Amino acid sequence: MVYQLVGSRFKKRFYMLLTITLFLMLVVLAISLVIPGPAWAEPTATLEISGDGVARPVVLTLAELTAMEQYEHVYSTINTWPTKRWYTARGVKLRDLLALAEIKDEATLVRFVSSDGYDVTLTVKELLKDKRYYFPGLKDNHPSDGSIPGSSDGAQEVEPILALVSAEGIDDPAAMNERDALLLVLGQRAVTEQTNNLFLKYVSRIEVTTTTPEKWDSPKANIPSGTVLPVGTQIKLSNKHNNEDKIYYTTDGSTPTVNSPMFNWSASRWWDQRGDVEGINKPIEIKKDTIIKMITIGPGKEDSDVVTFTFTADLTGKVVDPTKVPGGPPTEVTLDRNAINRPIGSTFQLEATVAPFNATEQDVIWKSSDTRVATVDNRGLVTVVGPGTAVITVATVVGNHTATCIVNGPDEEANSEHVDPAVAGSQEKQPPQYPAEPFQETQHPPVSGDSQTDASGNTSQGDGYTEHQVAEDRARYLARIEDLAASMQRHELQQQSPEMWQVFEMSADTIPLPLQEKHDCMTAVVFVILFIGGAGRRYAEYVKEQ
Repeated sequence: MVYQLVGSRFKKRFYMLLTITLFLMLVVLAISLVIPGPAWAEPTATLEISGDGVARPVVLTLAELTAMEQYEHVYSTINTWPTKRWYTARGVKLRDLLALAEIKDEATLVRFVSSDGYDVTLTVKELLKDKRYYFPGLKDNHPSDGSIPGSSDGAQEVEPILALVSAEGIDDPAAMNERDALLLVLGQRAVTEQTNNLFLKYVSRIEVTTTTPEKWDSPKANIPSGTVLPVGTQIKLSNKHNNEDKIYYTTDGSTPTVNSPMFNWSASRWWDQRGDVEGINKPIEIKKDTIIKMITIGPGKEDSDVVTFTFTADLTGKVVDPTKVPGGPPTEVTLDRNAINRPIGSTFQLEATVAPFNATEQDVIWKSSDTRVATVDNRGLVTVVGPGTAVITVATVVGNHTATCIVNGPDEEANSEHVDPAVAGSQEKQPPQYPAEPFQETQHPPVSGDSQTDASGNTSQGDGYTEHQVAEDRARYLARIEDLAASMQRHELQQQSPEMWQVFEMSADTIPLPLQEKHDCMTAVVFVILFIGGAGRRYAEYVKEQ
């Protein structure tokens, strides 16, 4: 009797524990169905090398790449946060790959495209002709802060490669675990050069072209050249983009190079996340009569022209720092261009300068005389949408001082023949990247842009995108209003409709789960309910049997 009672209780507990265990397992299963895991890109299957810059386009398999001579080295790099780090990589030299495709002497640009849609462009000069190095003393002085230069002692020249095996953040070859992802890896030309945003992963295509490289915009100073300044005045430098393009300068009269001091250590996309921008982008303090020479250097374009600013130091103490004294209302506004010819669908950035530089009101208004030819947003980004001529006007809010730029939209037939090389590189179409961690700046969707560049866009610093926050900061969305307007206006022209389109901005909260995931969730819940019901019914039958 006692044995039966004990056995009965044991069975009841056993069935109860079994039911609970199965229930918990099903809960875990349901969660795994509802919450998607990380998305992993497929290993590169082939590599295509093409373009008018090669005489023999080729397609290589992983097996063929592996059979080629392999090059292995440690690489030093800095991202645009900035943060210093190591990469260890083994792969095929880029010059060997391009030689295999018989790169032409007139080739100028090399564009790397990843299987997930991101791309990086470099000039042939900076990729194959400029010497690049591994700096073992990169982390001297400060292990992570890229704004503090490391030592260039012991520099070792390295080759740019497409890595088949690599490891990020470590200099131990035994730690290489990323395989068959074809990572673009290259050295630094200077110990301060920020190259990590160029480390494009999942490279599937290399396009070599003979297109004339555009030139980076020349940098500016916040105070006009020739100004007499009190000792201690802070000179701040800037350029249009302030991201991968960096300002290098000298104060000793020499011509600046990539080895000169850098001004804008942190890319502008990080500025709203940093409270120390003034410390990162250190102004130049006037202590004596000073000549500042500066240049913009960045990937994929030719270096800008060298700009020279001269300042006279006042030792009498009678001159007031103009940056600390309001300059009154605007007296003039000017544009960096007064006429331009561009193909339909292209964009370019106009830059307005309000005088005096310390005017109390710097706000301006942009408008187009014919939105069927060209549109302009509130930052001066112009989009050519149709043939004809339009006048872009910028006006100061105070004083209504104006400046104009004539935009000529060519006929559709001549669309490809009227590209203005001076501004052809102003089309930045990389969407913003919001890395999970500031130092992660790889080129594919952040786990990093960083950086590298998405084939379709960048942040809102002058590139035409507008970022909007929705309620409770639950999501961001992007809207390129001018692109929408351009598309609509082209449609209007084609349809010959007399009606004008209106463009509205819209936002919506993010949906926690995609539709399919919702279905998976419901299926899992139903399954759990049915299981519990079945288990409970079986347990009740068991109790009756006892």
